Amino acid sequence: MKFLIALLFSLITVPVFAEPLSERTGMSASFDVRVDDEIFVVKSTANFDIRSVRFDNNTIVLEIKSSLENNLAELQIPQNITRGQIKFYLDGNEIPAKILQNDKISFATLEFKGNGTHTLEITSDYSKEEITEQPEVESLDNEPDNDIMTIAAVLGIVIATGAASTLAVYFKRRTKTL
Repeated sequence: MKFLIALLFSLITVPVFAEPLSERTGMSASFDVRVDDEIFVVKSTANFDIRSVRFDNNTIVLEIKSSLENNLAELQIPQNITRGQIKFYLDGNEIPAKILQNDKISFATLEFKGNGTHTLEITSDYSKEEITEQPEVESLDNEPDNDIMTIAAVLGIVIATGAASTLAVYFKRRTKTL
């Protein structure tokens, strides 16, 4: 009985200290970008609204609107329109990004502060001609699997399911004896 109360108490108090998911989750979208009479798809997952995406003067320009103070975005940009060093500018100020690349896409993760309307500009060494040299960039193909988080998530689901079924059996037996 004491174990059941301790388990129930831990299930109730643990969510109190959890970080809200609403600021860390986002909507996925795809945008067609016209470059030299060709259309490429830029994919995004962000917790803000991307109003438009265009390609001007070798720069990808995103018009965004955010209602949150802490913004997070993941962008998949085809290698056909980005080459070499990629830089991100929010309202004219450079912001840091984690960038992974393979032979097909550049995958960028951005975090920045500030709600309201913003312009995000993505610049690179784009050229219509094939660029032979590319700087050293972390490869997507060598990314380690996150096995510990997967095991922890599965273990959490198993424990929650076990606790719920134990409580259901307990309350069912309790109502029969009363």
